[in-house]
Amino acid sequence: MTTPSYSVTFRRLLIGGTLASLAAIISGGLVSATGSGAACTAWPLCPEVLSAPLSAPVWLTVAHRALVLLALVLVLAASVVAWQRRDADPWLRIPLLVAPALIMLLSALGGVMVWLKLYHLADVWHLALSLLVLACQVVPLAALAQPDAPAGHVGARTARASRQLRGMAWWAAGGVGVMVLAMSARAMPSLQLQAAAGLPIDASGALAISAMLSGGTLWQIRRSRRGDMLLLGAAALVCALIVAEGMTLLLPAAQAGLSLGVGGLLWGAAIVLAVLVMRRPLPTDLPVVARSLPAVERGPSLLSDYISLTKPKVISLLLVTTLAAMFITKAGTPSLALIFWTMVGGYLAAGGAGAINCAFDEDIDINMGRTSRRPVPSGRISARNAMIFGLTLSALSVAVMLAFTTPLAALFSTLGIVYYALFYTRWLKRSTWQNIVIGGGAGSLPPLVGWTAVTGSLSLPAVLLFVIIFYWTPPHFWALALVKQKDYARAGVPMLPVVAGEPETRWQIFVYSAMMVGLSLLLTPLGAMGAIYLALAALLGAIFMRSAWGVWRRGDQAAIWGLYKYSLLYLALLFAAMVVDRLALG
Repeated sequence: MTTPSYSVTFRRLLIGGTLASLAAIISGGLVSATGSGAACTAWPLCPEVLSAPLSAPVWLTVAHRALVLLALVLVLAASVVAWQRRDADPWLRIPLLVAPALIMLLSALGGVMVWLKLYHLADVWHLALSLLVLACQVVPLAALAQPDAPAGHVGARTARASRQLRGMAWWAAGGVGVMVLAMSARAMPSLQLQAAAGLPIDASGALAISAMLSGGTLWQIRRSRRGDMLLLGAAALVCALIVAEGMTLLLPAAQAGLSLGVGGLLWGAAIVLAVLVMRRPLPTDLPVVARSLPAVERGPSLLSDYISLTKPKVISLLLVTTLAAMFITKAGTPSLALIFWTMVGGYLAAGGAGAINCAFDEDIDINMGRTSRRPVPSGRISARNAMIFGLTLSALSVAVMLAFTTPLAALFSTLGIVYYALFYTRWLKRSTWQNIVIGGGAGSLPPLVGWTAVTGSLSLPAVLLFVIIFYWTPPHFWALALVKQKDYARAGVPMLPVVAGEPETRWQIFVYSAMMVGLSLLLTPLGAMGAIYLALAALLGAIFMRSAWGVWRRGDQAAIWGLYKYSLLYLALLFAAMVVDRLALG
């Protein structure tokens, strides 16, 4: 069955109803978490509004009731349209006809609970019914986005795998719903699931079960629908949101209401995934792995392609500078747990920014020999899926940094994502030869992330680490640009060799190299490093200046490649020298 066309107004009603329902869930959680439900002694009106001054609990309760009313109005409007459309797809019509009844039941039940002062029961049933209302909005949206595929002949193996996948997806959605209810117990102090509602639900157990079901759905999609990137992306998003929901357990009780917001998004995503699994067209037969093909004839796997979007080689150097900065603060040696989570958050942040960069730079990468074989320009991964992947990793990085490090470290990590993925990629890279100079700030932030993850504050030595990498970036990238300048010219990227020519680029490399080496030696006079570091930094700097001199005076390919390769080693060894010096000083 094909989905009939609907007006833009109807689609907007659905989107507005979904957002209003989600907002009502979040505000309801805040009402329960703060105990504001008792602030209004009547329902649906709140006579306490007439008192002055108004208290925060009254405002919060009234705002929640207003959001519920807005959701009801939008749902009713969409339901009227669905009722008039007799030809409507049942996936659109039935949920929209059920939703108003659920909202009225929810409101009536809320009034009874307020009248009887049974606020704890109001919490659990309000949330359960609100999740069903949200599902009634999400299902039609997914149905509009994905028209029902016409029935066709498929093989027995494909049909069996499809039934298994559908069952797994709906079980996963059910598990997510139970988990959101269980997780809400922590966000709502008045919600005593075991005693008040007779629901023996443990949050950690429900989280583990939903994670296994959702992970199994992702694996099944990868196995039977490996070419369907929409399903793979939706299943990956559900798994990522489950991780984010689990991380809310680490938040203090006062901030646990965040779990309701994440839980609402997770529930909606799980329902969307289940609907898409039901309506997406089936492959004519299950893909067969060509085991007989030699390894050299096989293309990279989907997993390796997604990993390559994160640019692991680039990330390795960023993590080295992050890790070194964590060891050279005066706060002492960091714990293994802090190191682990800072590295995980750093990889997710840098990997997310790298994937977004690949999505934005498809038109540039396809014109450069060095990048044309990347997954996006080669067509193995779409720019849209790369963007979704990058945004997901970025969101996870923020959650990890906030949960396990410090707010300042999370701020610098997020700033690095925005700096590189948007400011550099979308503007600087395409508009000015100063792209590398100004854009170097993005790659200079990792030491600040490591430093603030340990100390929670900034100091002059940390800023100097930033500046050292900032001045290291132009010599490193301009050396590469000298070698690949034809590619940059063909792609329309205004790198310095393309704009100003080779002689000027070689001179600028030498100047920036001299400034970088000089700045690297300042750590000892400032008291941040000792004599061991000064000796090693001077030796490493002398070798760097010798290479930069060769590039300036000779400018042959051997000298340029030599500087480029040594610049990678130089930065890693320089930060290693800082750690050695700090450990030697005890």
